[in-house]
Amino acid sequence: MSKKAYGLKDPDFIDPLASYPRFNIKNIREASPDRAHYNSRGIGINVSKVEIDGVQAADLEAKLINAPCRWINRPQSNGPFRGPIFEGRNQITSDGDPDRFSVNPFVFTISTPGEASKTVLSRFDPMDFEHPDYKLFEIFPNEIVDRRLPTQRFALSNEGLQQIGVDPDNLDSYFTNRMNWLQGKIVEAEAMGKPALAEAYRSRLYAVNFFTQATGPTVLANRLLSRIPLRQLYRHTIRGNASMPPVPMVDAGFFAPYQIDTEKDWEILYYMGQYDGDLMTGYCSGTLDIPLK
Repeated sequence: MSKKAYGLKDPDFIDPLASYPRFNIKNIREASPDRAHYNSRGIGINVSKVEIDGVQAADLEAKLINAPCRWINRPQSNGPFRGPIFEGRNQITSDGDPDRFSVNPFVFTISTPGEASKTVLSRFDPMDFEHPDYKLFEIFPNEIVDRRLPTQRFALSNEGLQQIGVDPDNLDSYFTNRMNWLQGKIVEAEAMGKPALAEAYRSRLYAVNFFTQATGPTVLANRLLSRIPLRQLYRHTIRGNASMPPVPMVDAGFFAPYQIDTEKDWEILYYMGQYDGDLMTGYCSGTLDIPLK
């Protein structure tokens, strides 16, 4: 997330006592200090390691470590939306499953880390291989879509909690700590004479308190707390070819002496989950298996 792309928060909502000033960017919320993993990483999916045949590839890893992995847009696939979205069928106008969604469009990219970032790898996976420009509502039968839907959905995952720095055995304290911190931030903002900032923190506190209670309508009970442990598993291939734009792209010089095969399918496995309804964040981790020539 960048100041250039999103701009800074309005001055009334900038907290001069914030521990992490980069959270002054619009639409990004500062987390309580105990949420160290989020505060240190910020937003984004990055390369964490590189292996060839199960052995660390130190030369490539040195160039790719922390490289941003992104899905980029393809207007032919998703119409008016300005970027990839979670999209699914609704069982009213189709035979789809309303609880399973796909990332659409699926144009996966890896770019070099740093300010002078450039894309070094990109490949599109069509939802319908025979009709790559079809939008989701145009694809029939639904079996064509199944390969891109979660193969495991809403699974409780201690591993996922540990990846975001949350103790599965002490889950109840997660939002308790957040509420205590928010109460302190309200007092700080009022002491600084920033009523708008105090109200912003107060609004967050109310939502966290309301949606972590076990009482009330079933759909609302513990909504925040119950979502944190959940994640969904996706496993499919990336199979776009030169006949469907954007064509597969690999920066041969960057990856030399290795030669990446853009004609064979690439296998990708990824989890999405650990959704935090206060911070409006989730977590994603996975692997991309790319064949070499």
